[in-house]
Amino acid sequence: MALDAGTGSIRAVIFDLEGNQIAVGQAEWRHLAVPDVPGSMEFDLNKNWQLACECMRQALHNAGIDPEYIAAVSACSMREGIVLYNNEGTPIWACANVDARAAREVSELKELHNNTFENEVYRATGQTLALSAIPRLLWLAHHRSDIYRQASTITMISDWLAYMLSGELAVDPSNAGTTGLLDLTTRAWKPALLDMAGLRADILSPVKETGTLLGVVSSQAAELCGLKAGTLVVVGGGDVQLGCLGLGVVRPAQTAVLGGTFTDNKQCTLSEARHQLPITPFRMPS
Repeated sequence: MALDAGTGSIRAVIFDLEGNQIAVGQAEWRHLAVPDVPGSMEFDLNKNWQLACECMRQALHNAGIDPEYIAAVSACSMREGIVLYNNEGTPIWACANVDARAAREVSELKELHNNTFENEVYRATGQTLALSAIPRLLWLAHHRSDIYRQASTITMISDWLAYMLSGELAVDPSNAGTTGLLDLTTRAWKPALLDMAGLRADILSPVKETGTLLGVVSSQAAELCGLKAGTLVVVGGGDVQLGCLGLGVVRPAQTAVLGGTFTDNKQCTLSEARHQLPITPFRMPS
């Protein structure tokens, strides 16, 4: 079973072992605009987890199979959307991919290091500041210090789904690369970027590659989503990167166009772009 947390909806899709689609459960979700916070688009953690569980149950029902026949479950999601957790592992805040509340913080960050900070971020991570996690964290430090002080861990939305199923926290490079905090070369966090921005660097989750075993479905999650407790939970990734893999776009000079709420033109390149085009890690090391 694959969970796909898109901008406009959540889907649970069951495939057979040869990659044929067997059944789908789908539900639209809406993101929350915070009053008096222009550009805000918060991700409703409680409601959206309920919708995800409903989709998993719907997919199982539509497939007409018992949960014990699900070999494993994994998740992909919109990129750039982030989730914060407190030190007890409770998700406390999340935003969707195009949350644009931190426009002023983007401008503030661009002035750092004699106006070279964004270029330093880009050279290391392939990301610009516009939708990265750095200005969003700075916005929280400025305007929601209660949340910022509580934050113990950061993940992407796909990782949140895997965590809700298994209780295990980790990120994968293909999706976490869109935070603007992951080194493109090493596929590891670059905490110095948070240090340079005057932000805490102690909130970075373990990094695990896509396809790695993360854990198993917990008894509590099984009761909610209909899967069998003990079902394998596998590290997922960014929606477009995994879409490219499914299309066989895995070599330099290949291109894929993937459409959803947004349309992406993804290319495999040998060298970095020189014009601030966002670059994200592929789903596996090259």
